[in-house]
Amino acid sequence: MDVDVVIAGAGPVGLMLACELRLGGARTLVLERQGGFDTRLRAPGITLRTIEALNRRGLLERLLEVVRERAEGLDAHLASIEEKMQRSSSPAGDALASVPDMLPIREGVVERVLHERALELGAEVRFERELIGLRQDADGVTVDVRGPDGLATSVRAAYAVGCDGGRSAVRKLADIDFPGTGPTFTGYQAVVTVEEPEKLPRGWHRTPTGVMAYELGPSRVVTIEFSGPPADRAAPVTLEEVQASVRRTSGVDVTLTQPRSLTRFTDNCRLAHTYRRGRVLLAGDAAHVHTPFGGQGLNLGMQDAVNLGWKLAAAVRGWAPPGLLDTYHAERHPVAAKVLRNSRATVALLDPAERNTPLFELVFGELMRLEQVKRYMHEMFSMVHVRYDMGIPEAQCPPLLGRAAPDLWLHTPGGPVRLAALQRNGRGVLLDLADRADLREVAAGWAGRVDLVRARCEAPDLPAALLIRPDGYTAWVCPQGGEPIPGPLGQSLARWFGEGR
Repeated sequence: MDVDVVIAGAGPVGLMLACELRLGGARTLVLERQGGFDTRLRAPGITLRTIEALNRRGLLERLLEVVRERAEGLDAHLASIEEKMQRSSSPAGDALASVPDMLPIREGVVERVLHERALELGAEVRFERELIGLRQDADGVTVDVRGPDGLATSVRAAYAVGCDGGRSAVRKLADIDFPGTGPTFTGYQAVVTVEEPEKLPRGWHRTPTGVMAYELGPSRVVTIEFSGPPADRAAPVTLEEVQASVRRTSGVDVTLTQPRSLTRFTDNCRLAHTYRRGRVLLAGDAAHVHTPFGGQGLNLGMQDAVNLGWKLAAAVRGWAPPGLLDTYHAERHPVAAKVLRNSRATVALLDPAERNTPLFELVFGELMRLEQVKRYMHEMFSMVHVRYDMGIPEAQCPPLLGRAAPDLWLHTPGGPVRLAALQRNGRGVLLDLADRADLREVAAGWAGRVDLVRARCEAPDLPAALLIRPDGYTAWVCPQGGEPIPGPLGQSLARWFGEGR
């Protein structure tokens, strides 16, 4: 093999996956068709589960530094975020550490941070490399690549992953179906200068001609018109067409200048029939496309990468238990299906057709004023409700099982440390909070794949022990005063980390 894994696409998903694979010891090559990063703004921010994933890998502070460099209009947001992080910087406060549940970003900053980290970890990233062919057999995958000189070469790998967008060449070459519904509207997102900005109302507005938004800083505008899809979705976006759309949807004769980012989007909603075909896998927009409301596409894709990375690295290194790689589809496909459902529901609410107005007024005029509804909708769009199947009936599940583990302040023999800081290396963590010798005896068989941490924590209602996967999700819980450890713990370790030594 030339490499262990070839990734098509050097966007945030492909780069995040490259980082995770390198942490797991897989030789990784990223191929990007373009000559550089797509620095257009695709999502206004990242949400809680993605922020937690970056924090576990020590990348959140890096991202904040880059965001601060381009903080135009975001100063108040960043000040609030930094204050919250400062309160969590010491165990003298709450035993539960915390990160912001939303981080606004500017175009290109996520790619910059992840690219730098991928190179530090030893991944190879090649631009102007277009994937034009793919063949797989029982032993690996052969990928044909066209370089900047127009000549084609081949790369041999154990696995190939398509992170190459909604028109994924990998998905098409692997013959994976992409069913769903086609586009019905045309939307624009632009980072521009708005002349006479006081004319344009801030916030999101449903108007008789569509939707217009002007928020998150002085220069981001979004429009949606329900008059049909664009005539040519691949045509370059011009400032003139965005300006015309803003004028139509807002009813205001504004002028846009100095474009920094111009993008076009639709409500095309499609979900790959499978995320895996043999040695070929899909992640991000290659696996699912939908409207970009709330930045769900970016966050959904990066969480795909975090779920897949450690499992694929385990397969490459030879210790993955049977079926581990198949849990990627089993866990992530249903999450994307719910996002697509939410996306379609939002489109129906925003459609300015008169028949939809009573429903819009009920939801946004009344229900969304209720704090419980607002919190539920925010958590739904942030995907914090995700719970993976850990092999125990839901009615019998302890509260933390299958969910993202909280970031606890731990008192260890080496001093206080946050749980997230113990996950920098991408391995699993077995957290012993009750000083149980039987637990330590069992865990010894998985040393090198799972780090055993003895600690105490002042947070209330914690179990005696937690097994946390590399992606931050809790795979096993031992309640205080629970049953003897060996059987259940050994089964869970074997299920996620292979046979013990």
